[in-house]
Parts: sequence; structure tokens; C-alpha cells
Amino acid sequence: AEAGTWDWAKQWYPVMPLSMLEGDGPVPLTLLGKTLVLWRDDLGTWRCTDGICRHRLAPLALGRVNAQGQLMCRYHGWCFRGSDGACVKVPMAQGDAGAEAVLLNTPLTALGTYPTQVKKGLLFVWPDADSAALAGKSEPFMAEEMGEAPDWNVFDAPASWRVWMEQTWDPSHAPFLHQFTLPSFAPENAKAMEPFVIQDLGNKGMQCDHGGYMTSNMDLKARRVFGAPCANFSTYGYPDGREVGFHFYFVPTEAGRVRQITTSYFRPATAGGKDASQDAVKGNQLTVSTVVPRGRILESAAAPKTGIVAGVLARAERRWPEFAKVRRGLNKLKILRGRLGDQDNAILSFQDSVGLPSVQSGRLRQPAPSRRYPGPPSEYVLETNADAHVARFGAWLAERGGGPFGSDDGAGSLHGGKPPGEAELMNRWEAHTKFAPDTRAALDFVAGAAARLETVGAPSLLAATGVCLAFGAVQLASVPALAAAGALYASARLKRVAQDFVSGLPPAPMAPEVKLWDR
Repeated sequence: AEAGTWDWAKQWYPVMPLSMLEGDGPVPLTLLGKTLVLWRDDLGTWRCTDGICRHRLAPLALGRVNAQGQLMCRYHGWCFRGSDGACVKVPMAQGDAGAEAVLLNTPLTALGTYPTQVKKGLLFVWPDADSAALAGKSEPFMAEEMGEAPDWNVFDAPASWRVWMEQTWDPSHAPFLHQFTLPSFAPENAKAMEPFVIQDLGNKGMQCDHGGYMTSNMDLKARRVFGAPCANFSTYGYPDGREVGFHFYFVPTEAGRVRQITTSYFRPATAGGKDASQDAVKGNQLTVSTVVPRGRILESAAAPKTGIVAGVLARAERRWPEFAKVRRGLNKLKILRGRLGDQDNAILSFQDSVGLPSVQSGRLRQPAPSRRYPGPPSEYVLETNADAHVARFGAWLAERGGGPFGSDDGAGSLHGGKPPGEAELMNRWEAHTKFAPDTRAALDFVAGAAARLETVGAPSLLAATGVCLAFGAVQLASVPALAAAGALYASARLKRVAQDFVSGLPPAPMAPEVKLWDR
């Protein structure tokens, strides 16, 4: 009965960390297939409104927020108020009382406005303009263990909400799909899982407890919480007291695409002394927040780094705030270079655009119910302990219309029944860098340094070499000559680093392909 009251639009969805929202916007947003825009008004409140101007249907994301805190369309200057979306100014109607009566503060020209709220540094949007009262009575899902300002990271992926959510309920894929990506991840280490304990939480989601899936973690006690509509909060507990927590949001932006907003934390085995959990941090390819779960004190997390280098860097960041952004952006490069997301994208995009449609259409086989788990017919064969959560999630979805986009939540139509090519799968600019201020700052710094070395540094050093040779100082000429060679080499290396911010593919003239697995 409760499932019948479910409405995918009447839910809170995270859309962007405040740390990634620069200035007052506007920032384009697609959510549940709707074209929206985020912007901050004169009250300092982040608003979400329709992203299409009512006049000539121009994109409001290309507009600007004026001095009065109104969203101005770039095409003809129409201005909109944030609190109710009303059009409050039409430059070409000034002095025309009849036109102003029709256009200003009327439903004809008003933008749809969608409730927003901020929680733990994340901006959430309620993508239904007609249920603000219900939104005010509801709270977004957020794990209590998260600190007030976790270090969130954001990636857009070319596969549907459904397959990403299913993948996150399936820990057994890790030693196979992510072979050698993290320590101990290898097919040879995989172990059959024990039965799961799953609790249905109705419209709030579900909770799943399970054990390990590799020889190295069979003593693991894990809990995965599905916080509807799009969250997975997972904790891995170990016998020595260590706890690893992962907080994922998979935001359904449009059919066949999802926005991932993620962070993670580590709880040490003991208070004080060496933080044993740092051993796990070394191989991590997710964003790690300095988060102290309730009831635990982590002295090493709170203590600032000391030393000459740390002091110099701290002073540089205070004097040049942009330098701090560059440092944070360079730290993100490890995540961008990590193969975890690339491996996921390669499998899930195929599953989404080719695999699922082949069963849904009957070309491969007909959907059939599991012999082991109750529920509707499935495209998958789900008969092992490790499949339990995916099977139960499928039943939960079926009771609520099949997902945010119903049966159309796939990428098959987007790519003509073919998986996206490597250029799209490895496109880090579209997936992350273009909307991440710190990463863009690091890209600009690295690319600028490479250009200066190539166009100023090397030519200047070669000119100095020529001067030395002209005066017969042959031995002395070798110094600037070697320095010029070093400048060109450094420029080439920096260009490669800059490429990593834009694409996971190597630069031309190298072959546009990448090896995701060693064997």
C-alpha cells in the first residue's frame, strides 16, 4: 500500500556541493529529464528554477544574475525573481503598459520554482514545483556519521540510474571488475558469499547486512543502506574496530545518465596512537573526507600538519587563495587517474545500452522470475547469495513504477543500441572537470605552466645559448642549452598531466585507447 503513494518527483535529490558552486551562477542542471538552472538570489539563497526562458525559449544557464539578484536571460534581458520565478522586467516592454500588464508578475511568463535546501554542504532540489508544502515536511537522506562539511566529489556517468544502483548493491563484482585496482582485488581471492539479511524499509528504502567476498575480508561485517530515492550508505566493519564508510548518491539526471556524488571516511582501530585506517587510505581512489564518526576521537585528523614545507604552503595559500584551489585540484588527479570509475563505466554502459535491451526485446531471451528470490520477471539470472540484494531491489523498483524513468531508463536509445565509445567513456572534462572549480584551476595552472615553458622559457634559454656561442664560451653555452632541453621536457610532461584532467585517453599521435585491466 505504501508503494502506491510513491512519486519519484516528490523526493529530495542532491545536485551539487556548495564548494563547486562559484559566484551566483547560473549553473545548468538536468534532473529527472527536466532542464533546470541553479542560481543565488539577492537573499543569498540558492534557487532552482526552470532553465528555459518563457520568451523565446533561450537557455537561462547562459544568462547572468544581475545586481538586483534576479536571473537575467542572455537573449533579450528578461529578468526573473528567485522566490517565485516571476518575470519582473522586460526591457522591450518598458513604457508599454499593455505589454507589462500581460508579461510582468503573471503566470504566463513565470518560471517554475523548485524547493531547495542545504545539508552537510550539499545542495538538494525537490523537482516538483507544486508540492513545496510536502517538501517542507520531508528531509533528504543523509547518514548521521557524516561531518558537517564532507569533501564531496562529483562525476557524471553515461549509464542509467538503475544499473548504477544495482552495481552498488553487488560487492561480489569487486575482485573481478576491479582486478589489481586496489590491494587484494583479484579473481583468485574471490570467495562465495554467505546469505544476506535484508530488511525492507518501505518508501524509505532498504537495509542489507552481509559478510565478506574475498579471502582478505571474510571476517567483514558490512551494512548497506538504500536511502530512497538515490543514496547508498555502506559501512565495512573489521574485527580490530576499524570502520570504512562510503556515502554514494546516484542522481537520475536523464534517461541513460547519472550524476554520482560521493565521499568516504575511515574510523581508526584505536583512539590515539597510529591511525591504522590510514593503511586503507593509501590505495583508495575515492574522495576521502576527514570525518570523525560519533563517539570516536581521531587526534591525527584534527592535528594540523607541521614542518617547513607545510608552513610555506600554508602561507602561500593565505596570500594567494587561487593556490589553494590548485593544490586541491591536483589532489583530485589521483581520483581522475584511478581506473575504478573507468572500469565501472565500461561494463555498465554496455549492460545498459546493449545487454538489457537485448532481453527486454526478446532477442537474447525473455525476462523470467528468479527461482530463488520472489519478485517480478527479471532480465538477469539471479540465483546466488551474492544476487540477493539486486533481486530485492528489483522487486522494490517494480512496486514503484520501475524507476525514475519507468521502463525507459536506459542508454540504448541514446547510442543507437551500441555502447558509448571510449572517447565518451573517458571524457573527464564533461564528467567532472568543467563543473569543478578546483580541478579547473589546476588544469589552467598546469596548462599555463607548460605553455610558458615552451613559448618563453625554452626560447629564452636557447637565445642565451646563442649569445654564449657568439662570444666563444662553448662550455658555458652547454648550461642554458641543457636547461632549454629540460624546459621542453618539463613542458611535454605538464601537457600530459593537463590531458589527464580532460580525458583518460592518451594524447595524439598515440592510439586513442586505454588498457583497463592488466590481464
